[in-house]
Amino acid sequence: MQKILDLREFEKKQAQNELGKAVAEENRIEDTLKMIAQKRIDTVSASDELRDINSLYGAGRYMQLLDSRKDKLLEELAQAKIITEQKREVLREAMQKVKVLEKLKENRFKKWKKEFQLAEDNASDDIVTSKANAAD
Repeated sequence: MQKILDLREFEKKQAQNELGKAVAEENRIEDTLKMIAQKRIDTVSASDELRDINSLYGAGRYMQLLDSRKDKLLEELAQAKIITEQKREVLREAMQKVKVLEKLKENRFKKWKKEFQLAEDNASDDIVTSKANAAD
């Protein structure tokens, strides 16, 4: 039973690691989106001071590039969130399996302890009875 429990614990730890990686990927994408948003704000601020048509055109193209990158990242983020939820579900299942085995182990131990105590009580009763019979 302990080997199975150890295996389930190992699977749970692996699921935790996988979930951690998925959450880290989500965070990386969100950080990149924040960086793009900041670059967009900076570009808008800088373009207010531009008077040259070529510079304005370049700023506009850069904004389009940022928007395109943002759209791609939003798609990646949606996919990453799906993967994270799948990893969470795997972790929940692994945790449930561990919990079930721990409960089973605990119940078996309680049963063994009760049987052991009963056997000990019977042995004590036999000793007392045999001493009482020997004294008669």
